[in-house]
Amino acid sequence: MIERLLKLREQAKQNGEPILRDKSFELLIKTVKEKKPQSILEIGVNLGLSSIAMLKAEPTAKLSGIEIDEKRVELIKNNYRDFGVDDRANIFLGDASEILPLLTGKYDFIFLDGPKGHYYEYLPHLLSSLNVGGTLFADNVLFRGYVDGRVKTPHRFNTTKHSMENFLREITTSPNLKTTVYDIEDGVSITEKLK
Repeated sequence: MIERLLKLREQAKQNGEPILRDKSFELLIKTVKEKKPQSILEIGVNLGLSSIAMLKAEPTAKLSGIEIDEKRVELIKNNYRDFGVDDRANIFLGDASEILPLLTGKYDFIFLDGPKGHYYEYLPHLLSSLNVGGTLFADNVLFRGYVDGRVKTPHRFNTTKHSMENFLREITTSPNLKTTVYDIEDGVSITEKLK
């Protein structure tokens, strides 16, 4: 089962799909196994491969995903069926900016891998949807090396860079949160909601 999933990840990479990089993927699965969440929210589902991996890592969890691309939703549902997790996963089709403020559920674990320029805008909604003791796992937080200044930011990415800087400042300085930033691949942050 896991071999088939890894094979699909390899195919997706070769097709240029924006999927979670290998070390970040391993860290995601390790974190899910450690935290044992019962309710997961994923922003930016893409092909559903990370969802499947999280649901396989925690067999009692249920997952809700937000995906803006209508063409992908059928593909995601097919992948969920193929891996036998379709009874534990559901998809909201639409823009996370519109869907997040309407969510009424609470989640133990949120995987954020949507549009990078919106992380800061999403944050208040994510934190209000996250249970105390819950985990926010965010990918791409160092955004191509622009955020920590290793790489000069092209003008067109300034807005995204500033949004990510605000997001990182908020999650690393809030007394209600405990955050670790991992300098792997494009950067990962893991935040625990303390209160």
